Amino acid sequence: MGAVTALLNADESLADEDAFALWEMHMNAAGCSPRTIRERRILMRSFGRFIEKPITTATRMDLIRFLGQPQTSPKTKQNYRSALHTFFSLLQDEGMRADNPSTRLPRNKVPRSEANPFSTEQVQLLLDSGIYGKTRMMVLLAAYQGFRAVEISAVAGRNIDWDLRRILTVDGKGGVEVWRPLHPAIWEHAQTMPREGFWFPSDKDHPGEHILPSSVSNVLSKALARAGITGHRPHQLRAWHATELVESGADMLTVQHSMRHASPSTLRHYLRPSMGNIEHAIARLPELRMPTTSNRLASARA
Repeated sequence: MGAVTALLNADESLADEDAFALWEMHMNAAGCSPRTIRERRILMRSFGRFIEKPITTATRMDLIRFLGQPQTSPKTKQNYRSALHTFFSLLQDEGMRADNPSTRLPRNKVPRSEANPFSTEQVQLLLDSGIYGKTRMMVLLAAYQGFRAVEISAVAGRNIDWDLRRILTVDGKGGVEVWRPLHPAIWEHAQTMPREGFWFPSDKDHPGEHILPSSVSNVLSKALARAGITGHRPHQLRAWHATELVESGADMLTVQHSMRHASPSTLRHYLRPSMGNIEHAIARLPELRMPTTSNRLASARA
């Protein structure tokens, strides 16, 4: 009996691997980046551990329980729901399942919130907190270049145009690779960094590779804690980048391209004009004449 159960489990595991391989083939055909494919595979592994059975046998209630975990943020739930729907719809289309357990899953609401950029004083406090050279460079890349953790982790000397003082974004969102001017502060600090290899190489157990994006986030999070800065995530250094560009008078198209966003609508998650700028804008609204007391009485009698 044990041998039969083991055989069945092996077959089910093979079914999961076949499903993963099929999904990966479709994602490659759709032009998904290796990072996206890797993250979706990690998601499905996590889902499999949660339901404690082969993913290909998951039920609608399994998906609902997984999405209903209280520690998962609304935005993450939204992303998970989309990925699960794509996966199980593919299995149904390809005849690997007769039904689709992801049909009509509950839609979660993502609360709208204002952007929460660092203040310039907080960025300066972080730089003055005694952080080491590589951590300081991570902060500069996030603040002055608007780089994401995944882009910071992959920076290498070969991605710098040392003549034109430009930097190539690598491993960016959506696989975007573009040249952008280097901020003078980064250019100055870059003179101490390797001209060829990765600026943030992995440990000796992974020679020739760069650190993971999660390592960048962890390093910056610890630096924020040591500096006594609360209420912010490292990613919000990008919000400082976008907000200060707008505050300095940059047009929205320039900000969008500096942030490397495909759509300008995404900027609303990063921009928060200062109270001073809002006050100045309000003050420039056309002046309205207030009616006098006699005018109001005359209007009332009429």
